[in-house]
Amino acid sequence: MERVAEAKIGFARLLRNPFARNLTVILIFLFVLAAGLIAFYSHYSAEKLKREWMDHEAAVLGRLAEEHPEQAAEWLGYVAESDSISQETIEAGRRLMERYGMTSALETRWFPVIGDFVVHTRWYLLLGVCVLFLIAGWLLYRETHGYLRKIRSLAVALEDVVKHNQPMPYRLYDEGELGLLANGTQELALRLQETIEQLHREKTFLKQTVADISHQLKTPLASLTIYVDLLQGDRLDPAHSAEFLERCRHELDRMEWLTLTLLKLARLEADALEMNIDKADLNETVRNAVSSVRKLADAKRIDIRIEQPQASLVVDHDPRWLEEAIVNLLKNAIEHSPNDGTVAVSLEQTPVFTRLRIIDRGSGIDARHVPHIFKKFYRSSKEGSGVGLGLPLAKSIVEKHGGVLSVAANPSGGTIFHMTLPLHPFPADPANLTKL
Repeated sequence: MERVAEAKIGFARLLRNPFARNLTVILIFLFVLAAGLIAFYSHYSAEKLKREWMDHEAAVLGRLAEEHPEQAAEWLGYVAESDSISQETIEAGRRLMERYGMTSALETRWFPVIGDFVVHTRWYLLLGVCVLFLIAGWLLYRETHGYLRKIRSLAVALEDVVKHNQPMPYRLYDEGELGLLANGTQELALRLQETIEQLHREKTFLKQTVADISHQLKTPLASLTIYVDLLQGDRLDPAHSAEFLERCRHELDRMEWLTLTLLKLARLEADALEMNIDKADLNETVRNAVSSVRKLADAKRIDIRIEQPQASLVVDHDPRWLEEAIVNLLKNAIEHSPNDGTVAVSLEQTPVFTRLRIIDRGSGIDARHVPHIFKKFYRSSKEGSGVGLGLPLAKSIVEKHGGVLSVAANPSGGTIFHMTLPLHPFPADPANLTKL
């Protein structure tokens, strides 16, 4: 959209407006029409005046010819050669006319030819002005009506956006100041609608987050209440008391992990988390993630194999957050792998992206669960102790890096997670993040 630098409008800029151009065309048309009517009426009046003057002269000559037929030819010569009459002759004739009261002060009505000409001229001029006024009024109404109709359409569309949160039904493309106003109004409407939708998403997200937290904390809180009630009694021996205290500690740790994970997800989805994405060695990030889950893998005697084709693989990422995403993927792979199994981690780099694969030989994921496994609190099976937050958190972190996290079935059994990171990531738009 063209930016309005100043409020001043010059003549050239004024003519860029269709309304101003059409108004100019109307004025030119009216001027040409008026000039044509004036020329036509001048010619018509001159011809009419000539005929009436000749009739008057003919009447005078006819009367003189009746009384003095011998001088008729001579008088006709005087009329035909009126341009050659001297000023003295004119003055002599004027003095003669003054004797009978025929002077320039005499009213026009005593001169029938001139009187008729004046009366007809007045009526024709009035009629011409009325015709021009009607034509000008109709043209101006037609042009102004179309102009105001566009402004009215913009006003109605903007009112629908503001009051009813409805999108603008169409876009108005026009030139000049109205086009600037239309574009500005439409941009304002789009931004307003996006803001309203963003507020609605944030409100829905807040309600969902609060509901998720309350739902997930309800069970451990109930367990803690029971354990505390039992510990307050006097019938427990020290061994059972120690067991219940250990269970309380376990539930508290679970609540702490659950709360922190939900807060991380909330900050990621609300775009309230600033990542320090910079060039770093992805191999080292993967090794740190594997070290974090080594104890969990050893408990099931699972071998984690890392395939790193390059000694150093520099990729733009936040090592701390991407490590957490990889840890969650590894925990999921270990949890669904059988004892004495294997989890493979491989890296691949192309001129466009870097891909990390995590492959397990577990029971795999049913095809009907694949579209939902990245949703919060979704569990594809009752096996395992997870609550369904690790994969959504990993996906949000990867998308914040401008990457993609996907899952596919392993042809030889198990599951393959693909983490694809661009070599030159773009900032992720929160509105485009996957709804978890």
